[in-house]
Amino acid sequence: MKRLLGAILSAAILTTPILAKENNSQVNMKQKEETAKSLIQSSGKRTTQKVKDQEIQKIIKEAAQIYAEGNRILFLLTHNKIDEAKKSLKSLKERIARLEKQYRGKIENLPIDVAVNEVVGITDLKQAEKLAQQVKEAVKNNDFVKARILLEALRNEIIIETVYLPIKLYKQAVDLAYEFLENGKIKNAISQLEIAVNTVEISTTIIPEPIAVASLLVEDASKHFKDKPQQALKLLEEAKRQIKLAKILGYIRNDKDIEPLIHQIEKLEKEVREKTGTKEKFRSLFENIEKFKERTSTKSTK
Repeated sequence: MKRLLGAILSAAILTTPILAKENNSQVNMKQKEETAKSLIQSSGKRTTQKVKDQEIQKIIKEAAQIYAEGNRILFLLTHNKIDEAKKSLKSLKERIARLEKQYRGKIENLPIDVAVNEVVGITDLKQAEKLAQQVKEAVKNNDFVKARILLEALRNEIIIETVYLPIKLYKQAVDLAYEFLENGKIKNAISQLEIAVNTVEISTTIIPEPIAVASLLVEDASKHFKDKPQQALKLLEEAKRQIKLAKILGYIRNDKDIEPLIHQIEKLEKEVREKTGTKEKFRSLFENIEKFKERTSTKSTK
């Protein structure tokens, strides 16, 4: 029997206080550098947390409660609490009918639970390039065992596992279980509820974390590019590095695929230096990176 996934973790954002006594100009410069450094250092955890929060918002609570209730009724039946199970199953049948009608023609598979995890390997560009070359050489020499081991270090991704309830199939299984129970066919009702429980599907989405981090850093930079241009420039530079890292790690196959984003970042960097940057230009870059993230993410269902 498939079980629900769900592990909502919390992430702390690192901050570095300024303690040294310096003149005002030196303190201001130090604060800008430390703020940019802090944002960059915490970007991986903040990105993962942002994805978790977004995915949790997609969960349909009523569908999750209905699925949990179906499991409870199955437990009642297997423990010979027939009258209670029959009453609960009738109520559940009515709730499912309302929910199925609500989403009919809109969504077939309703998200009922999610787990989001982060896998971080090498993040240094030169080390990643060296390791990627070693992987290519191992494959060339048919040393697939070595290649598999090395490839693990080249993983830098956010993994989303979402549990979906196919409401139409679930409704059919529960309806039939209710009919069996009404006719006193308890074993058949149990079998049908077990089928209902196992209608859930688990979808896995893998997001290249460097692309997601780049998106977040651009969002960070957009908040202070006017009052803290040096901070914004450091964040944009790191966003550019993250996109290059995604290419080296193999999430992007061709240099040409990242050239438009790199060019857009460099153009925005120039505008920040010249104090001609705008919120709209940051928004355009953010949206383009988000679209790129969607294109480079992979999804599978089981």
